[in-house]
Amino acid sequence: MSFTQTRLSRIQLSSIVAPATLALLMACSSAALADDVTDQIDEAVKAYEKEDYNTAITALDSASTLIRQKKGELVSKLLPEPLDGWEAGESKSSGAAAGMFGGGISAERRYTRKSEGSSEAVTISITTDSPLMQSMGMMFSNPMFMGQDNKLTVINGEKAIANERDNSLTSMVANKVLVKVDGDKNVTPEALKEYFNSIDFKAIKDYAQ
Repeated sequence: MSFTQTRLSRIQLSSIVAPATLALLMACSSAALADDVTDQIDEAVKAYEKEDYNTAITALDSASTLIRQKKGELVSKLLPEPLDGWEAGESKSSGAAAGMFGGGISAERRYTRKSEGSSEAVTISITTDSPLMQSMGMMFSNPMFMGQDNKLTVINGEKAIANERDNSLTSMVANKVLVKVDGDKNVTPEALKEYFNSIDFKAIKDYAQ
């Protein structure tokens, strides 16, 4: 199959796949070396040419899932290293379609510190591409939507919603990325802020562009 024919087939797929999804998939398929993503896209093109639309959609869904997983891996690299005296587990990332579990790309990492007779745990999560962003954005733009347990604060120039009951700090970056720092009941507000300050918000802003 010629490049022109393949290109045409991929454009025609827009009749059965959401335009935004197709644009993302076609961008990834331009890589010089084939991988699991481009293999699935090529399979979808072949199925589409045979008018096997169910197989084409399934293959594109698989490619889309693989791309979200790759984006999740990128997001996980934005999570900070543990503070002095703390330990951290491996970063965990996931990517779900918009119709599943709220959708979006997310990554999180758990940080722990043990001292004599007690232990502390902090979890930092970063979420993007989620339909929940709109409701969270309303909370940041209008205090009326915050609820009585939430309080708007500014830490090193970054707006955050502090929830004393949950012992958490939540920030929204560029209206696209949600950053949350959760502490257990043993974590002090000072330690929570320390972890909030350890986050590279500039890198997250660059990622969001």
